[in-house]
Amino acid sequence: MKKIVLMLITAGILGAQTLEDDVRNMAVSLTDNAAALISSGVISNTGCRGGLPHFNVGVAANASWFKFTNPVNSEEISFPAIFPYLYGEVGIFKGFSFTPLLRGIFAVDILGKYAPTLIKSDYFEELPYLIGYGLKVQILKDQLVPPTPALSVAIMNHEYKNLTFKFDTLYTNLKLRDLSIRASISKNVLLLTPYVGVSYDIYSLNTNYWTTGDTTRKEISAIENNSFSYFGGVEFKILLIKGYLEGLYRNKRFGLTLGLKAGI
Repeated sequence: MKKIVLMLITAGILGAQTLEDDVRNMAVSLTDNAAALISSGVISNTGCRGGLPHFNVGVAANASWFKFTNPVNSEEISFPAIFPYLYGEVGIFKGFSFTPLLRGIFAVDILGKYAPTLIKSDYFEELPYLIGYGLKVQILKDQLVPPTPALSVAIMNHEYKNLTFKFDTLYTNLKLRDLSIRASISKNVLLLTPYVGVSYDIYSLNTNYWTTGDTTRKEISAIENNSFSYFGGVEFKILLIKGYLEGLYRNKRFGLTLGLKAGI
C-alpha cells in the first residue's frame, strides 16, 4: 500500500514538473517574436516636433510571423499576426539654438502608444492591451543650410498585459515588458523623408498558468533576454497627413509596419 501511495505521489510531482516545463518552453518560444511585435513601429522620422503646441496622432499596424510551442502536445504553431495600435507624439521643448545654423539642439518629444487588442486568434482566451510611453531627444536637426540630417535618441517602454492562452484544459497568462533604446538618422528629400536606425531592446516575460481542474495560479520564473534590431522606413507627406512604410529585422525575423498620422 505504501508503495502505491509513493508511486502516486511521485507521478503527481513528475506530472507537475512536466506541465511547468511545457509552459516554460511555450513562453520561451514566443518571447522573442512577441517582444518584437509589440515594440516595432517607430512611424516617425528622426526629427522632433519643435515644442508646444506641436503634436502628431495616428494609427499603425505591425505585421510579423508569430510562432510558439503548444504546451499540451508540443506542436509548433505559427500564423501571421497583425498588431494595430494608436500612436502619439507631443513636442514639449523646441531645443536650443546656438546660431542660425545650429537650431533645435536637444529638442524633446513625449511619445505614447496604446493598443486595445490583437486580432483574435483561436488560442487567445482573453485579449490583452498595450501601453507604451517614452521620450525622444533630438541631437541634430534636419536643415537645408547647412545640409545636416536629423539625429536623435529615443527611449520607449512597452507593457503588454493580460494575454491569456487556452489549450484544451490549460490556461496561461502572460505579461511582457520591453524597453527600447533607439538611435536613428533621417534626411528630408522633397516630400519624402527616409530614416534608418538601430534599437537595443531589453525584455522580460512573466507567466502563470492553471487548469480547469486546478484553478490555483502557478508562477514560473521570469524569462529575460535582450537583442539588437535594425529598422528603416520612409515618411511621405501630403498636406497634414503623413504616411509610413517601415521594415524591421530582429532575432532573425522580419517585420513590417504601416502607419498614418496627422498633426501640426
